[in-house]
Amino acid sequence: MSLTKTPSSGSVSCWIRKQQCPCGERKCYIRYEEEKSEEEVQPSDELTANNRHVDVAPPHIGQVFETDDEAFEYYRNFARNNGFAIRKESSRSTEDRGVYIRVYACHRYGPERIRTKSEERKRGRKKSCACGCEARMYILKKVIEGSIRWIVRQFHNNHNHELLEDDQVRHLPAYRKIPHADRERILSMYKTGCSVRHIMKVLQLDKGGNPGNLPFIDRDVRNFLQSCKKVDRGNDVSELLDICKTVKESNPEFFFDYSMDDHAKLENIAWSYGNSVRAYRLFGDVVIFYATYREISYDRLLGVWFGIDNYGKPIFFGCVLLRDETAQSYAWALQVFLRFMQSRYPQTILTDLDLGLKDAITSLMPYTKHVTCIWHIVSKLWSWFSFPLGSRFEEFKTEFDRLYSLETKKDFECQWNQMVTRFSFGPNKHISLLFSLRTSWALPYIRGSFLANMTTAECSKSLDAFLKQMLWSQTSLESFFQQVGIVANDRNQSRDEVVDEIHIKTSMPIEEHASSILTPYAFSLLQHEIVQSMQCAAIETANGSYVVRHHKKMDGGCLVSWTAKDERICCSCREFEVSGILCRHALRVLALKNYFHLPEKYLPIRWRQECLLTHSNDNDWSNSFQSLTSSLFAEASMTKERVDYVHRELARILNHVKTMAASDEAALNLESVPAMEARVGDVANGSDCNITWNSHQLLN
Repeated sequence: MSLTKTPSSGSVSCWIRKQQCPCGERKCYIRYEEEKSEEEVQPSDELTANNRHVDVAPPHIGQVFETDDEAFEYYRNFARNNGFAIRKESSRSTEDRGVYIRVYACHRYGPERIRTKSEERKRGRKKSCACGCEARMYILKKVIEGSIRWIVRQFHNNHNHELLEDDQVRHLPAYRKIPHADRERILSMYKTGCSVRHIMKVLQLDKGGNPGNLPFIDRDVRNFLQSCKKVDRGNDVSELLDICKTVKESNPEFFFDYSMDDHAKLENIAWSYGNSVRAYRLFGDVVIFYATYREISYDRLLGVWFGIDNYGKPIFFGCVLLRDETAQSYAWALQVFLRFMQSRYPQTILTDLDLGLKDAITSLMPYTKHVTCIWHIVSKLWSWFSFPLGSRFEEFKTEFDRLYSLETKKDFECQWNQMVTRFSFGPNKHISLLFSLRTSWALPYIRGSFLANMTTAECSKSLDAFLKQMLWSQTSLESFFQQVGIVANDRNQSRDEVVDEIHIKTSMPIEEHASSILTPYAFSLLQHEIVQSMQCAAIETANGSYVVRHHKKMDGGCLVSWTAKDERICCSCREFEVSGILCRHALRVLALKNYFHLPEKYLPIRWRQECLLTHSNDNDWSNSFQSLTSSLFAEASMTKERVDYVHRELARILNHVKTMAASDEAALNLESVPAMEARVGDVANGSDCNITWNSHQLLN
């Protein structure tokens, strides 16, 4: 799967998803299942090259398109189906209107030209394909009902040359493209000494052995390899270092670091921004290190650190370009990242399946929980098991999903072995790899670790969309660097501009209360659990705990314990520890206990609207102060030690404030500030049922 646009003519820069299998075997590559989900969108060039076209009616005068690109693609698909290719022939523009006329023409459009001998010597043996064909489409930009549209004004479909059959038209240069997924393999085989002929045979075998299944020919492979040789990798990478130094001189809040190899050439380089560091202070509890894309022209691995804010939106923390994927390179990247972030360690770090990265994290972040994103693993299942399982793959996939969500480690290990026997895997290296790393990805092993809802499919799509803005085809590392800065800073600065409408569904007081405290994103998660809690039955046990399950189920369920003295509730599903959102089982018990507001400790500051305190202005002072005191109470109530500390510090601050000079000009209206409903002195000692991430760092 590639997230980049198709490179423009003459550009060889290409970001591709790395294909080397984490099993470590050199000849083992990952083949991602095509058309598996909405985010796996291939460029239209590759779709056409793979013969994925459908019947298209001829364009007609008056036909309307939303964009000129849409008109071009429509005409192109029509041409592909009818045995010819098209090109962008000409356009007209003005300063006030921009481009307002475009002409798309047959690839043989224009008068036939007879070249002189000197021109033939300059251009070699390549001949012009123009033969006087007049087939073309003329479109005009107009404003229709307030929106810009493109209208077909002329269409000529008269060809004076033979139209090609389907097995011939694919050889036209317009339809011969090397998919991004094949480019890394071509370069890898070429570096090991394979000839173009051998490379073509290997790729043909991968596609079923038929040369007609490849959307390119050997000449395209040669041209691609030749274009890669022309890239001045060393010079471009060195220029990137010079750019970072220049930016640092003008912007002290820009951070970068680099390493040199034994030949004094740039090896690795990483950078971040002041906005990213400030965002990390608030939302650095969970970090995703996304290191799954490689730039094949410059032979660099891209690593991006992401987080998620209280509105569920991705945040850019930092970026690194690594020469290789060894544990040493990953260790360097992690050390630099921690230096950028002022030695603040995340509680959880999520990554792809990579043994070198795993070793680096274990060494440098021994107290950080390392989790492998389940969507990274699921994306590899098709490549690993679709061939050996054949028609049973979907059955296996369903069973894998079920095992992933089991509650206990014992059940997982027992039923995993049963699955291996059931599908006759035997000594399968990929099944063995997954089982050996089960503590980093299977839910029974990672429950209790705070994940901030970042292992979901929705988060995967959101991150892919974010990356797509950065990984569009570039002609140099300089332009890539500029694009990263634009996307990262725009996204990080616009967090407080996100506004979503909230709709109350149950009219329960708990729901209404939470809607005024949590962000729309966090509230939607809690609201879903509130709605589901209404379908749960709670059965009290002899020791005062509750077994909570769906009212239609006769067995199973989750065990919920409740301590009235300090208002603590704990569920065996551990959803609150994982996401910071109370589960339906706990909410059902709180409803039985006649709670109309959730206890403060179960409305974590991580998901509150007040996480934007750093952006508040003087007019919002009273609201910010109330939010801060409310959060302070929630955090202090975790343990008796915290309560004593906060009590001492508040007394000291109060005495200091009393000695400060008063000024009527600076006085603020505090009449709207409500009184605190709870007292710090009422809080008792904590228990193990608490959520465990270091949210007190958010106010440091």
